Amino acid sequence: MANPLPNEQEIYKKIKEENLTIHPLIWQLIEHHVNNDIHTINLIIGATVLDGKPLSEENAKKVLNHSKAIKDFLDKLWKLTNPRPENV
Repeated sequence: MANPLPNEQEIYKKIKEENLTIHPLIWQLIEHHVNNDIHTINLIIGATVLDGKPLSEENAKKVLNHSKAIKDFLDKLWKLTNPRPENV
């Protein structure tokens, strides 16, 4: 991870100790949306940069669109699952 949280290890410890889980339907959404976009980004990068080719403007835009799709999905999921009243 590029920027771990300062207390990330404590968070993982608490998740394990308290046996916190994520509902399988939420995992299904995460796996589908995030994995599809990451897979597509990897294909674009792998077919260009890793083959010694420059990243075209068209492919750079595709990568940015897929990155934005991940962020938009996570924002939507957060709004639906965050119990705070201001997010309803």
